[in-house]
Amino acid sequence: MDQPEAAPTGGRPRCPICGRDEYRREKGKLDSEWGVTAHRVDMLVCLNCSYVRLFYEGNTIFAFD
Repeated sequence: MDQPEAAPTGGRPRCPICGRDEYRREKGKLDSEWGVTAHRVDMLVCLNCSYVRLFYEGNTIFAFD
């Protein structure tokens, strides 16, 4: 069985704006328009151009700040 090749960036996605693969990882929460629910996200912030990639981690009903 063939082994999949490793991504040239070590498995990290490339930034669609600047093409780099160096990120700062942060956790975050996005509230819905009416505040009924909130979505937990994992964020990768590009260290070069500050482009933010969001990765969904599920929703929650606790939208208190």
